[in-house]
Amino acid sequence: MEPKRRRITGMVVHAQIAPGSKSEHAGVVLRTAKGDEYVLRRRGGNPFRDDVLEQLVGTTITGEGLLTNQNFIMDEFLVKGSSSP
Repeated sequence: MEPKRRRITGMVVHAQIAPGSKSEHAGVVLRTAKGDEYVLRRRGGNPFRDDVLEQLVGTTITGEGLLTNQNFIMDEFLVKGSSSP
């Protein structure tokens, strides 16, 4: 599937990624109001443990970036109620 540039708003939460598989692990996801979940990454950030994303857990953000399957790789984001990331 070709990556698509998207803007997505949702709550940043911890979740199990790929449950039941050899790749199962805890990670950070973006959960939309519709209940869709996307594995959250920052372009240039560590794909396994990103301290910036960890600090966003519990906040609502709007991110812009590339969506591929269930992965959302953000270029930039804005925390709801904030004027800068």
